Amino acid sequence: MRHRSIRVRLTISYLLLVLVSLVLVAVFVTWRLQQQYMMTYGSVILTQSRLISRMLQQAAQQGEGSAARLERLAQEFRWRPEMTIAVRAGADVGADAAAAPELRAALRGEAMQQVRIDSATGQQRVFAAAPVMVGDQAVAIVHLSVPTAWVWVQLQRMIPQLGLALLIGLIVAGVVGTRLARSLAEPIDDLTRVATQMSAGDLTQSVRPRGSDEIGRLGEMFNQMAQRLRATITTLAGEQQKLAAVVAGMTDGVVAADRHGTVILANRAASELLGWPEIARLDGTGQRITWPRLRAVIQDAALYGRICAEELPPSETGDRLIEVHCAPITDDGGRPIGAVAVLRDVTDLRRLERTRRELTANVSHELRTPLTSIKGFAETLLGGAMRDEGTCRHFLEIIDQEANRLVKLVDDLLDLSRLESKRLSLDLGHVRLHDVVRDAVAKMRPLAGARALELRADDADITVLADRDRLAQVLTNLVDNAIKFTGEHGHIAVGWRALDGEVEVTVADDGPGIMPADLPHVFERFYKADRARAAVPGGTGLGLAITKHIVEAHGGRIRVASAPGAGTTFAFTLPRDAE
Repeated sequence: MRHRSIRVRLTISYLLLVLVSLVLVAVFVTWRLQQQYMMTYGSVILTQSRLISRMLQQAAQQGEGSAARLERLAQEFRWRPEMTIAVRAGADVGADAAAAPELRAALRGEAMQQVRIDSATGQQRVFAAAPVMVGDQAVAIVHLSVPTAWVWVQLQRMIPQLGLALLIGLIVAGVVGTRLARSLAEPIDDLTRVATQMSAGDLTQSVRPRGSDEIGRLGEMFNQMAQRLRATITTLAGEQQKLAAVVAGMTDGVVAADRHGTVILANRAASELLGWPEIARLDGTGQRITWPRLRAVIQDAALYGRICAEELPPSETGDRLIEVHCAPITDDGGRPIGAVAVLRDVTDLRRLERTRRELTANVSHELRTPLTSIKGFAETLLGGAMRDEGTCRHFLEIIDQEANRLVKLVDDLLDLSRLESKRLSLDLGHVRLHDVVRDAVAKMRPLAGARALELRADDADITVLADRDRLAQVLTNLVDNAIKFTGEHGHIAVGWRALDGEVEVTVADDGPGIMPADLPHVFERFYKADRARAAVPGGTGLGLAITKHIVEAHGGRIRVASAPGAGTTFAFTLPRDAE
């Protein structure tokens, strides 16, 4: 584990540092002791040589200064076998050009000691020489030498004590190092623990304060960083929620994918457009885009960074018109790493555009016929026909009829516009249905001619919540439509019946009926089911469209049932009473 390894490393590093320091101190102390011992040993040997030279000086002054006599006296002062004592005549040393430095110094009357390699034995020895003076002349020289190994023997006796001191130092250093490593590692352990919990999502953790040193300040900075991180994440989470709410609430579909075409984001509108299952409509991730053209557009933007807009063909969108706008997603370096596409269902928009074009064409056509007729008869009158009173009156009547037809067309267009824009206000009240139907049938009866027009009422006391004038307009339009498309001796029936909270009113005829292919379009503006219906004079093609909007404005429904040769039945519902 990481925090244990730091503690062990700190302890081992501290022990190694202490061990190296103790070893260096031991080596330095041993070297200094060796130097001190060597100096002391040399001083002892030099003093010994002086003492021997003093003893020999007394013998030489008493007349016993023969070389053999002095040599025997000097050998009596040897206290160890490894020690060598030699007495050399001063004249011999003076004649020896290769004499040792200490011998030459002694010849000059100076006692001297020196550590050097003995040429005879090859050992390092301590040499000392002192003169035997008789008057002002060195008649002989006492030359002593001992091996320096004796110094190392003395030092070896101190090695156990140095080793014991080194061991005690290491033990003390281990205890101190362990405590020091623990004091240094615990804050790091605390930081690691808090960082681990924060990486797991728990941002409420903080580091316990530990003084004002570097580690304490590090803990304070870590707590401040954690606090800012919490604030930043809270802000980002809020912004992400806002963005998610905006994307989810968009009526347009939004799809984001990476360079490999994997979906990373999709809102509910896009999921519904793409036909993904309900369980996958939360974020769309992990789904696959099945529309080939959409997949190609997204990959084109994700791989090459192109911005494009295209309308997908209905063959792959299920007979819907989908408009897609796609833009690349780039990294900090401007390289494309994905793409985001906005999908918009423009089926209704295209249908409205088509309807607008058709409306413009139909209105132009419907206006052109009466205007052409008015213009033609007016030109005929201006050309001289007005002199004939009968012809003039006939032409003026036709012009009046066509003008009325124009007025009715304009009025119907205005009514339809108000109904479609929801700007038509209804004067709702409790209306006795029998009275309204009876008045409408009575008003239309003169137009029926030889056609049978009758009422079929299940309940004469039914009251509905409606606008009386608009309800009369609906009935007038339906009865008038039935009269127009029913034979001369046909039969028309107007009836009503009570349903669950509603009243259903029906207008049925036994005319030629309507083809099944035309039934879904009968309530459209200016729609003419066949040439026979289109040839019927006086109609604007807007009556059924206005009727449908008035019924729906009352909260009702309207339907049509028909078959070729079996007549046609229009039925609409209204709320009963105050319901």
